[in-house]
Amino acid sequence: MWQPRRVVRWVLLGLLASLVELALLRGLVEGLLWPLPLATVVAAEVLIICKFLVNDRFVFGYPWPNLTRLVRYHGASAGALIVYWVVLNALSLFGGVAYVAAFVIGTAAAFTWSLITNFVWVWEQHNLPKGPAGYAQSQPYHTRELSRGE
Repeated sequence: MWQPRRVVRWVLLGLLASLVELALLRGLVEGLLWPLPLATVVAAEVLIICKFLVNDRFVFGYPWPNLTRLVRYHGASAGALIVYWVVLNALSLFGGVAYVAAFVIGTAAAFTWSLITNFVWVWEQHNLPKGPAGYAQSQPYHTRELSRGE
């Protein structure tokens, strides 16, 4: 499960998603004048759903998302969201740190939580046949061929 290629894809997706989330957060805070605590939750939730769909398909190779993985991912993301929200808001509102800098620190803390929970729990492959070393064999990434008209 901890294949280097998967980890690199997961990290790159996370970095890109963080930039998109920061842009959304700035739009909500500076453009729409939403309070920071509400804006952080909304921006994070939008990205949680988007990241699940992309991770499920392009990082872990599942052709279609399923409810079990979505529920696990959302649970893991809720934990990361709590870490992110507490760090960002505590640093910004009580520590005097600019919210953009607090965003970076909160994101780094949540990143660590997410890396562990995503690879160990959400996309674990405990039901797959075991390889010679006793680890689950990864499923190959397949794409189906489209028939005419699709």
